[in-house]
Amino acid sequence: MHYRDKLRQIPLGILTGLTTLVLASGGSVAWFTWHALNPTPPVAEFPKIDIETDPMLSLPKVADPVTAPSAEPTVPKDTVNQPAAAEVSGQIYWLKDEGTNLKLVAQPITVAADASPSEQVTTAFKDLLSKAGDPSQEAFTTIPEQTELIAATVEADGVHVDLSGSFESGGGSAAMVGRLGQVIYTATAFNPDAPVWISVDGKPLTLLGGEGLEISQPMTRSDFNEGFQL
Repeated sequence: MHYRDKLRQIPLGILTGLTTLVLASGGSVAWFTWHALNPTPPVAEFPKIDIETDPMLSLPKVADPVTAPSAEPTVPKDTVNQPAAAEVSGQIYWLKDEGTNLKLVAQPITVAADASPSEQVTTAFKDLLSKAGDPSQEAFTTIPEQTELIAATVEADGVHVDLSGSFESGGGSAAMVGRLGQVIYTATAFNPDAPVWISVDGKPLTLLGGEGLEISQPMTRSDFNEGFQL
């Protein structure tokens, strides 16, 4: 039987189904064939990273306002953390018998640091006139016990000391020279180079003792050491 005659003998429905199947199969084969010849490159997969974002980091940073340093008073380095002294040291002077002569010896005293120069000298003389000497040094005074301090001041031209009239009474020349030395050295305890002016009952002292020791005014320690021998 001829081929075409055989096709005519196949029912139309079956023929249609076969045709559809062939077309479908052919399409699938063609699709697989095309993908085999043109493979799609694989897509790379990267690990997922979770990033936590601080909301403050996204804001622009505002610079802190610059404050000008406040001016502070300059303090000398040598006074920083230095406690204020409550007292200052001075000396009063006594006489000591060396056998052939007398010698001036110092006894330390303390005076309030906030005292004025005049107050310091006044304190020293009150201490000197209130004692008979310094037993620890076997030292004594030749200033008469009744002598009182009328005034003691520190002025621009030196230290001024005014004593009562008893200062001139009694004693020989050695005693007179010794008490003069006590006054000169005690008056200059806080300033050894200062000149000293001595008055008795308000009058400048020019002669001392019965022998009339001449007293120059003013007198320094150097003047006393050059003019008088103990």
